[in-house]
Amino acid sequence: MPEYRYAVSPYEELDAFKACHQLTLAVHRVVETLEERDAALAAQLWAAALCAASRIARGSGFRNRRMFAACVDRTLAALAEISFYLEVGCAMDLISKDDRQELESLGGRALFYSMKLVTSLAGGSPSETGPPP
Repeated sequence: MPEYRYAVSPYEELDAFKACHQLTLAVHRVVETLEERDAALAAQLWAAALCAASRIARGSGFRNRRMFAACVDRTLAALAEISFYLEVGCAMDLISKDDRQELESLGGRALFYSMKLVTSLAGGSPSETGPPP
């Protein structure tokens, strides 16, 4: 069995996952009302929100920093998609400015912690992935 330089923490313990999970729950609340007005936009927004958190969970299961970092990169892409869908929804008056502001704030927090995580996985500080064995 290969030895890993740093242990990979369970996803539930990672700040990036916690922030993305909070965003996902908040997106769900907005999507419930958005579905009636634009089902396609609601589906895309919901899929991106699910992907943001789930990629961190998937990556932590690999026990390999490089593969974990690739998964967190996909989280970053999903967060960018969420931002885009919020912009479109707000421009079309489908998402309120208050909801957009709340989701963008949560998205900014998720982006901060996800960037911190991917940086640590790419060779920076191992602080988010646990102590060396």
